Amino acid sequence: MSKKNVPAIHVQQPSISSNPAAGTSPPRPPTIPVPATSPRAPATVGMLDNLAASRVNYGTSVSHGAVQAELAGRMEFNDRSILEQLEIDKVDPRIVQECSETLQVKLAADITRLKDLARNADKVNPEVLEGEAATEHGDTDPKDLAPEDRKSRREKEMYGPLGRIFSHIQATSLPGNLNASAKQPTSEGFNRVFRRQTAALKPDQDHTLGFPHFIPDFTLIWKANWDRREVRTRWRDRDGFIEIKPSRRQHPYPAKEGDPARPLLTQTANYARLHLSARPFCAFSVSIMIFGNDFCVCMFDRAGGRISPKFNMWADLDTFIRVIWSMTRRLTDVQLGRDPSVSLAPPGLQTSWDHPAWIINPIGTDLRHWCTVGAPIWSSLSLFGRGTFVWYVRELSAAGELVGPVMILKSAWRSSQRDPESSIYQSVRGSHPGLAKYVVGADVVPFPSSSEKVTTHFLRDRPLKPDDKTKILHRIVIGTTGRPIWMYETEEQLIDGLISALEAHKFLWDQKILHRDISAGNVLLSDHPEEVGAAGFITDLDIARMEPDAELKSTETVYATSEYGRYPQRLQGPMTRTRIRFGAQRGDVITGTLQFMSRRLLEAAHYQEITASTAADDVESFFWVLVYAVFRKLLAAPTTDVEEKQVLAHFRNTFGRTSVLEILTARSGGAFHIGIYKQAIYCEMVSHPLRELLSEFRDVFSGSTSAASLPESSMVPSSYHEPKRSRINPKLYNAFKESQERVREHVLSHDGMIAALKQTRQDILDQRGGRKLGSQA
Repeated sequence: MSKKNVPAIHVQQPSISSNPAAGTSPPRPPTIPVPATSPRAPATVGMLDNLAASRVNYGTSVSHGAVQAELAGRMEFNDRSILEQLEIDKVDPRIVQECSETLQVKLAADITRLKDLARNADKVNPEVLEGEAATEHGDTDPKDLAPEDRKSRREKEMYGPLGRIFSHIQATSLPGNLNASAKQPTSEGFNRVFRRQTAALKPDQDHTLGFPHFIPDFTLIWKANWDRREVRTRWRDRDGFIEIKPSRRQHPYPAKEGDPARPLLTQTANYARLHLSARPFCAFSVSIMIFGNDFCVCMFDRAGGRISPKFNMWADLDTFIRVIWSMTRRLTDVQLGRDPSVSLAPPGLQTSWDHPAWIINPIGTDLRHWCTVGAPIWSSLSLFGRGTFVWYVRELSAAGELVGPVMILKSAWRSSQRDPESSIYQSVRGSHPGLAKYVVGADVVPFPSSSEKVTTHFLRDRPLKPDDKTKILHRIVIGTTGRPIWMYETEEQLIDGLISALEAHKFLWDQKILHRDISAGNVLLSDHPEEVGAAGFITDLDIARMEPDAELKSTETVYATSEYGRYPQRLQGPMTRTRIRFGAQRGDVITGTLQFMSRRLLEAAHYQEITASTAADDVESFFWVLVYAVFRKLLAAPTTDVEEKQVLAHFRNTFGRTSVLEILTARSGGAFHIGIYKQAIYCEMVSHPLRELLSEFRDVFSGSTSAASLPESSMVPSSYHEPKRSRINPKLYNAFKESQERVREHVLSHDGMIAALKQTRQDILDQRGGRKLGSQA
């Protein structure tokens, strides 16, 4: 490929001038519509946080138990290759000797203090130590403590001595090398520091309801950035972190194989998933665990976690110095976990006041570079799931300028046993306005000329054998933009969007492609609803199932070039090479996002039955998307404190459950049927036709008595008591008690659900016009 065909792009390491948080702020860009994200989070703790209301406004997370369950079978212990990745053997031995000698003299009192604290803590039962913070606050439930109060006094007493030791190691240099007061890296080193974290770290924006509110003990950050107040609470600026426990008995290693993860490991893993979620293009997370006088290094990627052997800080002081010095002074961003196919854009491409731009290498055989616009609009909170990141992007021309419309770039880790999402998109025959428009996609390579893909094996510097299972980083660009389904302005807009998405789902199913993950994260309202059938659309086909006789295509586009570069878009006639095979790789038989999963699949999962998803399961998921959108909208409505608590309690009850059984119970129990459905705020904000539709669907999907037959709440004014009228199918609904299965079969068909939505839309218009429900205009 000729050099004149690609932009001149250079990888930059952050510095006082090139660091994302530094430099002159660029002009404020024009407002850009919320795009067509495809944020499907797997059925893990991340899924619970991404779309659930288990916490809001950075509330306390109760996810440690779920993280502990995820760690089972995914950890490797006593892995020395971690130290090789950190290149501690390449730290100059003269630096190690100089640091060791001066440290033991100048900070002898701190070392003695840490030894005494560890000796005393070792005498206490680890379970007692874990509960000391709660005991010190009057036996408060740990999950109810503020983040800064979840640390015990023992831990806090370690912070001062350890902080001074970290600073001493980082500042040690040989004559002629980077000195401790330098503000930017030279060719011989970088200048990061480990600093005590005193405020909870947050993501760049509220792209999820449930980003937990945590404070790691120490975090790794560029020294030049630490003095900037706004940087002190941002996860994105952290290159690593340290978690501390006072006793060596609180170590992360299991007593025997199969034991559940210990508290220190669970806590570190929970922080790692937030680090992976909030640090842009983060492929793996590096951390240090200190327990008493001992320490180890840990790395988490999307396939699992690895922990180094245990070392003693004082008996193995040289190793401790090498680890701290390498992380602060030697390693690049990529060596500390940054995606190698991405580089920091120069200041001239910054389009956001407070967020850096990133340049993405060409995707597959497509020659275009891409540049992010603004902050990420979605990032998965799962630890070992797909780790989905979604951004606004524009094409970067050979002249280094942003050209073309805003599009959506999605990066996610796929299983090597699954077909790439781009192949599924390319296999769709024809197009539909309710389906996101595919632009380009491929597995990621670390740099354009590489033949090796970015896999978790690649990140761990391990050879990938033909039969090995691995996670592969896959990237796709989508040309359709939109906004979340719950950001509708009118109920007609919401219903029209769902109808368009349902029709697109049927379009795929007619081609024997089943989506299998309908959720509020991948049913969007379109920015261009003027096109017929384009009020809304579905996206995210990466776990779609293709029937055995469906054609799976993989197409490479080869653009004609000239000595002056690529031809303009209007003159391009791309040649394609298409590979077709019949039948697709099978994935997990039960897939999807738990809160939106059909009752049938939930029951199968609960009883551990093997079953395959059907079109009816996806259609039922559309109903839960409708419920989610309505109540997510209510959460944003101006209400009294009492009403807000009522809505939030109902939302948590319906969408904040953390297990299959809890979700099944919530859908069947009385709280689901009464709850907010009879409160004044619900009746004021939701039209009668839509309330009736939700009530009837709820009956069908839970098999319980209609809320309309329950006593009216005294909080509901009499003006809200309107006659019940079925929108599903009057004759079928009246015979519900005698033929429930027939009703379900009708409702769970594309035609049945679409007809019910269209009838509801018409009744909303009739009601607004003062006509009798169901009358003709």
